[in-house]
Parts: sequence; structure tokens; C-alpha cells
Amino acid sequence: MNKSQRIEQYNKENKNYNITGIKKLRKQHLDYARVNFAKSLDELYSSYSHAKKASFEEILNTYKPEIIGLQGSSMAYSVYLMASNGDTLWITRDNNYLVDVTE
Repeated sequence: MNKSQRIEQYNKENKNYNITGIKKLRKQHLDYARVNFAKSLDELYSSYSHAKKASFEEILNTYKPEIIGLQGSSMAYSVYLMASNGDTLWITRDNNYLVDVTE
């Protein structure tokens, strides 16, 4: 199964996840994020927009995740998470990636 077929199949099986790509990340990177990255918008920002709050609440409602870590700038943030189905995802402003964790 090629990447686009895998994405299509994944999205059929996981409604509303809207995966746009697949990324490989090392377990070490995710372990670092788990220890050193923020776990909430309040930890990441001293203040943030209603749009950021709404988008983060949508992420929480859609994926019912365990948050691995958030990183961001004043313009955007991204989230590494483990979704309720057990898959690791990386959600950015423009893309939702299924993460293949490598050693």
C-alpha cells in the first residue's frame, strides 16, 4: 500500500482525523517532547487568541488525546499527541500527520 492509499484508508477508519500526511519521527524526539515541551496552551503562552483556544479545544474533542507536547510561536503552534485510538499524531496549523515512530 502506498502512502496516499494508506492515508485514504486511515481516514476512512478514523473519521474526522483528516490525516494529510505521514511523518517518521524518532522515539527519542517524542521522548524529549514528552519531558520538555508544554502540555497546554497555558504552559506555552502567557496569553493567546480565541482562535488558538478554539483550535486546541477542537483537537482535544476530536482526538481525545494524551498530549505529548506543544511547541509554537506567536503565529502558530503544533501538537504531538497520542490519540484515543493509540496512534501518534502531529497536528500543525496546516496539516495533520500520522507519525511512524522509529528507533
